[in-house]
Amino acid sequence: MKEVYPGIFVIEEKGRFSPSDNIYVLAGNDGLIYDAGYGSKKALRYFFKEFKEIQKYYEKQNKKFKITRIISSHGHSDHFSGLTSVSETLGLKIILTEKIAKTIKDKVSFEANFRSDDYEDFLRVRTPLRKIWNLLRRLGMRLFFRGVHGLSYLDHPDEIIDENSVIIINGEQWKIFPSPGHSPEHISLYSEENGILFSGDNVLKMRSTWLGPPESNITDYIETIKKLQNLPKLKLILPAHGEIIDNPKETLSAIMERMNERKRQVLDAIKNHSDRGLSPDDILNLIYPNHKKFTRIIGRDWVVLTLKMLEDNNLIKREIRKNKILFFPIAIN
Repeated sequence: MKEVYPGIFVIEEKGRFSPSDNIYVLAGNDGLIYDAGYGSKKALRYFFKEFKEIQKYYEKQNKKFKITRIISSHGHSDHFSGLTSVSETLGLKIILTEKIAKTIKDKVSFEANFRSDDYEDFLRVRTPLRKIWNLLRRLGMRLFFRGVHGLSYLDHPDEIIDENSVIIINGEQWKIFPSPGHSPEHISLYSEENGILFSGDNVLKMRSTWLGPPESNITDYIETIKKLQNLPKLKLILPAHGEIIDNPKETLSAIMERMNERKRQVLDAIKNHSDRGLSPDDILNLIYPNHKKFTRIIGRDWVVLTLKMLEDNNLIKREIRKNKILFFPIAIN
């Protein structure tokens, strides 16, 4: 564990085949834990060990240490699977927004968020072979979430809070607000007094966050980043993965520049091939011609989301030709 700001500690849980998770402890006499991390036995053992170190640290200084609540930033299994074990072991109240509560209440609700359609979500023509692949993909994801993340659902939060609300943590006001983009139910936590933002998965320091179908939405994501840019007195971002961000203005500006560049790359590619049209994979090959497979998989996700955004903005149109979805520019009069 590490104190990243006076009274705020981060516990970094190491993931198996997954990124490390940052769990934040806002220590004091009426504290809160932001995000619950993995639900595996190994991850939970590590969390409780580090949590006890924070408690000892406060006891040595004769400071009151009482954590009363825990909240998750969004409904992805690496951020909520530890909720039940952590709350029961530490005697905490679980507070969730209604959207997050509905997402994580059971297997049916959780998997509904990842149920996808080839044509609508991934811009592929539906075929029998793709149906078989999608079935195998769902089974693989189910095994991954349970085996790697220690997936554990929660159908009984102690309190449902509005996604636009103010909560008091250790006597200070913190604002909860919706921040969709990475996922539709995502929330952030901000203290204007301290200039501290808990950004969840929306803002990371060293890399772009994952944006892909069926959950992510680039238009929502861009609006969220603009909202974060307008937060008054913002000076520190505490992300769900990776290092602390102490240059929030520059980081958020870089994200916006990257989003605009991606939009320009896709639109220019389509305009330059307006005679024959381009499929998502054609665009991927133009932008990532010699990249590794994993990069191309992630790259296709954002290409698809960008195409859907451009389509919603009436800048491009789609046609199906020879079992391929092709995109063409729309002439602007």
